[in-house]
Amino acid sequence: MSKLQLDNVSYVYSPDTPFEKEALTDVCIDFKENRITGIIGHTGSGKSTVAQLLNGLLRPTSGRVLLDGKDIFDKGSDIMQVRFRVGLVFQYPEYQLFEETVWRDIAFGPSNMKLPAEEIDRRVRTAAEFTGIDKELFERSPFELSGGQKRRVAIAGIMAMEPEIIVLDEPAAGLDPQGRDEIFNGIKKWRESHNATVILISHSMEDMAMYADDIVVMNHGHVLTHGTVDEVFLKADTIRESGLDIPQITSLTEELTRLGIIDGSGIYTVDMAYKKIFEALKEG
Repeated sequence: MSKLQLDNVSYVYSPDTPFEKEALTDVCIDFKENRITGIIGHTGSGKSTVAQLLNGLLRPTSGRVLLDGKDIFDKGSDIMQVRFRVGLVFQYPEYQLFEETVWRDIAFGPSNMKLPAEEIDRRVRTAAEFTGIDKELFERSPFELSGGQKRRVAIAGIMAMEPEIIVLDEPAAGLDPQGRDEIFNGIKKWRESHNATVILISHSMEDMAMYADDIVVMNHGHVLTHGTVDEVFLKADTIRESGLDIPQITSLTEELTRLGIIDGSGIYTVDMAYKKIFEALKEG
């Protein structure tokens, strides 16, 4: 079942000016409930524009954004409530941090929801745990933190609102491999524990292969392909033709398949490749 949809959405920046640019053209995407959907594409493909449309920061030039089947911009719709239900984490965490302490920054959203103090405290601590923020940092200024710590605080601040849907624009950008794994595993556990819908925007096919259930591939403001991870990675040639990289393990297993060593179509993780190669070795 679709929780959130873009229905024939187009978006034009700076219309009727010399700087007019069409960022999206007739885009249709269904984001399924309780799943992780990855959006991938080159810089300028429309990924971040999609993110800002999903919780009403941008309004479509044409088309509709549907939440539970209802247009979020319909007359009488409360856009603030939409943003409580659809949380957005920007690519650059400093855009979302402004309070004096880490605790107050994470608590900002729940406080605006007029929740009791005990509930705000519970949500802050729970969100901090999912994102790997030590409670010893609670009284520190967020502006004293490292880039990775700032990113964790920004994500925790959205998680603390416990939205039904969370949209994360490059949530692990700039982190080392261990930090990336910690952030993505925390997001995955949070989705499972809250039965939430997660939308991940990334430039990394490896991240999509590892953590997403569904993938949307964007190219020049259009949807190039959209499906489950298995379905999308069976179209490796289409992805390459758009100029995007596929996971290195996919390239390796395609070469092994070409050489007749394994049948490696649709492989996109190291675990999948290991099983195929192990089977081939057993068979001699």
